[in-house]
Amino acid sequence: MPKRVVADANVLVKWFVPEEYSDSAELLMNDHLHGIVTVTAPLYALLEFTNTLRKYVIRGLLSKDMVIRALKLLEEVDIEYVSMTFDTLREAFSYALEKGVTVYDACYILLARNYGVNMYTADEKLLGKLANEEENVKHIKEYHTHDFH
Repeated sequence: MPKRVVADANVLVKWFVPEEYSDSAELLMNDHLHGIVTVTAPLYALLEFTNTLRKYVIRGLLSKDMVIRALKLLEEVDIEYVSMTFDTLREAFSYALEKGVTVYDACYILLARNYGVNMYTADEKLLGKLANEEENVKHIKEYHTHDFH
């Protein structure tokens, strides 16, 4: 079975929108598509993804049709989405207060921690707040296929 990794919504966006570190994000997507890894995310990552693309449409960077196509492609990528429980939310709430991060970010981090896998993000503010306290939370530029062979 492929090794699981957690990817946050900003990594998923980079699969479809050329941005800084999109090359690293695409490597992760290709490894997922080839069965080298299984990308996992909280179910609400779909909302974060779609809302980010909405902002790009408003700014004139993407068309509505491009976003509809991106949503269809994301659906076909077949990420493993995990629903949130109230126990998870309570744990994420406490973690978020303790570390000064959002509950959204806390859920990604705790999902990765609970699975004992890495979480990948391009959120440099989040990484700065954690100040290397969470060794399983990594910048997407640190993702390498050879780590999973």
